[in-house]
Amino acid sequence: MIGRRVLGQRGLPAPVIQGGKSAARAWYRPTAGRRVFPNALIVGAQRAGTTSLFRYLVRHPAVMGPHLTKGVHYFDTGFDHNPDWYRSHFPTQAAVQRIGDQQGVAPIVLEGSPYYLFHPGVPARIAGSLPNTKIMIVLRDPAARARSHHKHEQERGFESLDFAAALAAEPERLAGSELALRRDPLAVDFEHQHHSYVARGRYGSQVERYLRYFPSEQVLIVWSEALSSAPDQTMRAVFEFLDLPPLESAEYPRFNARKYEEPTDEVSRWLADQFADSDDHLEELVSMRLPWRRGATTDDLTQTHRHPDTQSLVTATAQS
Repeated sequence: MIGRRVLGQRGLPAPVIQGGKSAARAWYRPTAGRRVFPNALIVGAQRAGTTSLFRYLVRHPAVMGPHLTKGVHYFDTGFDHNPDWYRSHFPTQAAVQRIGDQQGVAPIVLEGSPYYLFHPGVPARIAGSLPNTKIMIVLRDPAARARSHHKHEQERGFESLDFAAALAAEPERLAGSELALRRDPLAVDFEHQHHSYVARGRYGSQVERYLRYFPSEQVLIVWSEALSSAPDQTMRAVFEFLDLPPLESAEYPRFNARKYEEPTDEVSRWLADQFADSDDHLEELVSMRLPWRRGATTDDLTQTHRHPDTQSLVTATAQS
């Protein structure tokens, strides 16, 4: 825990962070056979509150995360590694057993890689390797997510275009990328991962991919709006989903929040048009009004929903 806090803080040079992670992985890899795989995954969406959710969860005494990081990215950009490489990032069986004995519940071993939601090959890979894992999906107003994503890529040095120009360039940048990722399980596509501002916000098809591979009781959708405005109520629902008792007293600060300029009215209208069909699709999947669309109510957002075609259950938590 100390190592994660020190290595993950803002201001440390990237080579120092990566060097520390590499050294830790080399240390843990020989003991991979005595370690466990995760039984819960936060799969996205990027810039929707996954870091906040992860940090809220690992405060629980029965939740254990990977060493030095939130996301291992095995099922997306790291699929060229073998399963023991993946397992080497997680606690030992003895440590998990000890925590379970101390807490009187089955511990949760958690990973959070937000590219897992958008990458087209990941749901099948997870289902093939970890079919019993619990899946958590955090969703945010896709227009706000796109703006935050663009700011994030600029700060990382991966984006030189302004927001409007990046939106205009996205179709050409992403042309053929999803097909290439589907054809080659070891392919990595920089543009698909970093410049997918609009595409990542088309949640309907992404959520549906997971609902094809996982039964109803294993999928939870958490609304970012609820996580920020009603974190205690939202986290109680998350802990219940994970079969854990809630934390009786906890503070829930926001992590990785960014400030960015609001787009012009023209760009805002264009974004709304881009997301309209996908939002309609998502509403059909969860049988409710989405929290970022007009007409959403508290009563709508606190129900449990079943889609008649997929027979997949989606539990939605929202603002109180």
